[in-house]
Amino acid sequence: WKEILECFLENYDTGDFAYATIGNDKRTLLHHHFRRSDITGEDDDEIAVARLLIQASIEMRESFLFHDSVLSIPDCYGNTPLHYLFQTSYAHYSRMRYVEMVIEMSDSVDQMRHTSFYWNELMLRQSDWGCTPLHRLAEHVSIDDDAFTMILRKCNDACNSQFLIHPLLQVDNDGELPIDFACDQVDATDRWLEPLVGFLDSDYKVTYDAVFKCKCHLNLLDIFIENHEEEVERFYSDNDWWSAEERECVSFQQFLSSKKRVDEIDWSSLRRPFEDLWPKLRVLLETAVKSNIHHTVKMHEYANSSEPVHLCCSVENFPTFILQMTLLHDQSALLRRDEHGRVPLHYALVATSSIKEQDPLVELAYWGANYESRSLVQYILENAPDSVAVKDRDGRLPIHLAIVNGRDLDSVVLPIVATSPSSIVAIDPCTNLKPFILAAAHDHAPLDVVFRLLTLEPSLLHKE
Repeated sequence: WKEILECFLENYDTGDFAYATIGNDKRTLLHHHFRRSDITGEDDDEIAVARLLIQASIEMRESFLFHDSVLSIPDCYGNTPLHYLFQTSYAHYSRMRYVEMVIEMSDSVDQMRHTSFYWNELMLRQSDWGCTPLHRLAEHVSIDDDAFTMILRKCNDACNSQFLIHPLLQVDNDGELPIDFACDQVDATDRWLEPLVGFLDSDYKVTYDAVFKCKCHLNLLDIFIENHEEEVERFYSDNDWWSAEERECVSFQQFLSSKKRVDEIDWSSLRRPFEDLWPKLRVLLETAVKSNIHHTVKMHEYANSSEPVHLCCSVENFPTFILQMTLLHDQSALLRRDEHGRVPLHYALVATSSIKEQDPLVELAYWGANYESRSLVQYILENAPDSVAVKDRDGRLPIHLAIVNGRDLDSVVLPIVATSPSSIVAIDPCTNLKPFILAAAHDHAPLDVVFRLLTLEPSLLHKE
């Protein structure tokens, strides 16, 4: 490396070697540098060679009108040097010093251009398959944690151009985001997923929306089934209400929705595999709650619950299998109060939702759609009807929460009244009003809810 560095330094002013390509692959020296199997990421001269190539290209940028540095030069497959820096199939060397150096060089370009988003321009460069460097990064779960977080924090810091989307929201040619690539990795942990859905301490909330991509959820489910074929087959055998021929035509999601109550389903064969899946689901759910809050005006905000089932019930616009599997894993949770003194039904009634991406080519069941005709509230009530009488820590019953949060008549309010007819006259402790008067006085209550509550308690009209 020392000899190579000296050679470059001797010829620094004699040509455009930084942009020169080798062979039919059209790869620059920096492409080849990041593809080498013998680099360590620790040798000073090795790092200096890469730095010199980038620095020289920046100084020669006026001769290459469409590129501000060699970092954006594509090879014949559309891959930039950064695609190879983050790619898994090459040497597992430490990336930390390279990442620090590349960030420094991108800042130099910004300084020359009087901009602040060159880093994100690099992260948005797509190969012929539409993959960005972040797609490659997402599937490389062995990369240094510090380098990984530094890369994504820089994306947040550089996201101030109205012409560029956040790199975490760039899809490839198959419509997949970096988070989708990460969910495909068996070894990806919850700590790995958190930055890819948007830093939880970041103000750039739009990155949270990535968790609503159908393919992200479907990938998680498909990988779960593929990696636990024996356990899934045992699950079907343990729940043999359908014949083998019928099971071949039924998806796992349909199977979960085929029984009204979870206590009719034997979950023992999938209990252990689900424990490995839950940390990933937790990250997606917590991020979805934040996204929903960001996109809607929350009328009665609840703090997140640490209980898995309670957390699932906070996200109505996620596929049904997530709550169904979580509830099968902890069937007593629907009547259990969490650290905030609430049961899952409380969260389902207060939850707000805005985004529900339903791709017609991706068969996922959502509440009230596809394989699941029930609403989230109906599902909870069928499995835990006694939860309709549980008050939250403000003393409010589910009927009161449904009204003040403007919930739907047919899928929410009427199922509550049908399960607990006496709730129609229950006084709300926060306003001292009965349900009909509470709805009539509340701006967010739909008119059909007000009218139906009146018809259910017409005596109110005759009282002085």
